[in-house]
Amino acid sequence: MENASKALIMAASVLIALMIIGALILMFNGLSSYQEVGQQNTREDQVIAFNSQFETYNRKNVRGSDLYSLINRVVDYNRRKSTEGKGTNDEGQYLAYEPMTIKFTISSLEGLTADNKTNQLITQKSYTISSTTNDFKKVYNSIEKLEKDYGGKQTMQNLCTAINKIFITSTDTKDRVQAIINFNSAYGSIEYSIDSLENNYIKDQYQKMEAKYKGPVYQYYEYVQFKRARFDCKNTDYNDKTGRIKLMEFEFTGKFE
Repeated sequence: MENASKALIMAASVLIALMIIGALILMFNGLSSYQEVGQQNTREDQVIAFNSQFETYNRKNVRGSDLYSLINRVVDYNRRKSTEGKGTNDEGQYLAYEPMTIKFTISSLEGLTADNKTNQLITQKSYTISSTTNDFKKVYNSIEKLEKDYGGKQTMQNLCTAINKIFITSTDTKDRVQAIINFNSAYGSIEYSIDSLENNYIKDQYQKMEAKYKGPVYQYYEYVQFKRARFDCKNTDYNDKTGRIKLMEFEFTGKFE
């Protein structure tokens, strides 16, 4: 009888132990499922937050200035966060995401020029910006150099605003005098004098001004026009696995604001 009682106690102990183990397993599985759901929700929130930065450009009538900002943002993202290179960014962090690509086309380059002739700055009809290619980088570099060498950003913008009043086709002395006055006003200082109204003197002053500034101002004018141009987003592609935007394509509408 005593042995039977001990056997029943042992069996009950084993059963209780099995029940406890089963409960622990169920609790662990439930916790794992909860954590997995939480991680999935976090990933989805991250994708939504990421895409929202760029989907604001997924529309018609995007300003060139906004496209310019988008390009800068994508270049920075590809450098810091994408899977390009050795797998880590310049801060030593692991790069887990696919690089983004921006493409845009300009069917009518002449519309960006000051004289509807040859482009001097934006010379391609299509541009690609990705982790390995940045066709627009030379435009950035040129703009920075122009601003540095010719009086700064505001001065260059002023000269572009007055471009048709500064660089003229007339050879009349009075017209050239006024052109020099217009230049000095836009530049913000007296760079070329009109102390003498003698024809050859004014001709010399005007030609010096034109030789130094016409080319750079015409280049900068294309940049100003690009920022005024309007683009339509024609295509946006998403990564099939992550849901993140991987490609956006834009096309110049031929219109300016």
